[in-house]
Amino acid sequence: MSETQTPPDGDAELVTPVYVYGLIRVDTQLPDDLAGLGPSGRVSTIEHGEVAAIVSDIPLDRPLGTRKDLLAHESVVDAVAASAAVLPMRFPAVTAEESVVEELLAPHQDHFLAVLGDLEGRVQFTLKGRYVEDAVLSEVLEGNDEIRALQEKVRDLPEDASYYDRVRLGELVVGVLEQQREDDAAQILERLEPFAVAVVANQPGQPEDVINAAFLVERERMQEFDDAVENVGRDLDGRVRLRLLGPLAPYDFVPEE
Repeated sequence: MSETQTPPDGDAELVTPVYVYGLIRVDTQLPDDLAGLGPSGRVSTIEHGEVAAIVSDIPLDRPLGTRKDLLAHESVVDAVAASAAVLPMRFPAVTAEESVVEELLAPHQDHFLAVLGDLEGRVQFTLKGRYVEDAVLSEVLEGNDEIRALQEKVRDLPEDASYYDRVRLGELVVGVLEQQREDDAAQILERLEPFAVAVVANQPGQPEDVINAAFLVERERMQEFDDAVENVGRDLDGRVRLRLLGPLAPYDFVPEE
């Protein structure tokens, strides 16, 4: 979720902009070593009732949006998420300090508390997987007679003389890989879903990407989940390279308002 406010014309001097990283319960203790993206580096909270916003100052000499800003945002919310429930704001989230309570916390306090209650004791892990290209292409060739025959046909021909066959070969390979990816991703999810409260399967970005999924996991089951991922990775060794990120703030499990 995000909140961006623009001051009315002529009132800019009356507005103090702050950066909002996320929302927590007021009794949540922030880690001591948080570093904000503003010039002071100080991270604090603005409270209202039972909910608080994690805030810092912002750079005034340049617009936000750099990769360094994004990493600072993620570093703060992930550090808080390591030990407490946090509802992360979407990057970037700038508002007037005067508006944090009036326009963000006060009108939505009950909703925020309900979401934080759902996230209590849970963290996100993100699993990404990519095919080992040579191994999977070998599987494709061995398992498809048409692809194997076309490859043999174009092997010794000039590119201009085999253009359409090469196009067809590429289409066939991509189609088989897409089906293989769906099957492999489904099997991975089937093995890991029992260890998670919820799962969000995102669309892989590249043809060689197998899986990009977020898992909401109970803190007390983090080791179980990690062990399950290790077992999956061991079984897929040589075919798929897995990368597990986390524990993270629950970015993929923030409900849309």
